[in-house]
Amino acid sequence: MTNKVRILNNLIESFIDYPDNESLAICVVMMGCCHKCKDCQNPLFQNPDYENGTKIVSVDEMVKELENICHKNLTNKIVLSGGDPLFKTNIEFTKELLQKMSSHYDFCIYTGYDIDYVKQNNVKGYKFIKCGTFDVSQKRKSDKDDDKIIFASPNQILYNGSNKPLSKDGIYKFN
Repeated sequence: MTNKVRILNNLIESFIDYPDNESLAICVVMMGCCHKCKDCQNPLFQNPDYENGTKIVSVDEMVKELENICHKNLTNKIVLSGGDPLFKTNIEFTKELLQKMSSHYDFCIYTGYDIDYVKQNNVKGYKFIKCGTFDVSQKRKSDKDDDKIIFASPNQILYNGSNKPLSKDGIYKFN
């Protein structure tokens, strides 16, 4: 069976979303999320069937599209966000995409789930994964400069591909 998900029509080129101080990344925004964070930045994207400006893609279609846009932009960095790439309608797609592409591409996943959920669901193949829901009571401006990336709330933790925490208080300092 071919996995399909709904994503934004246009992939986004970004220097802000990848957790290093130099890389352009291609961002895939997936529909569907169950966390219902108060003051969510993308509340419409919680709906896995949200249609405005979106399309449904298979893993193979996504691989081709990502390979093309990454080649065009001279990058191998990809960010999966949303919604939530590990939401029940997205997780198998995400796992298959990582399996097919992670040997040549560096993935960063933005999820509201915790690292235990990631481990229990055997999600592998990412270079970075940011875990944790947005907590409006701890809200702050997310930011990135040459030295660090700051997440929107300090409870959000960045892990490496071995699930080792890299950030402290929602701030990851680049090496």
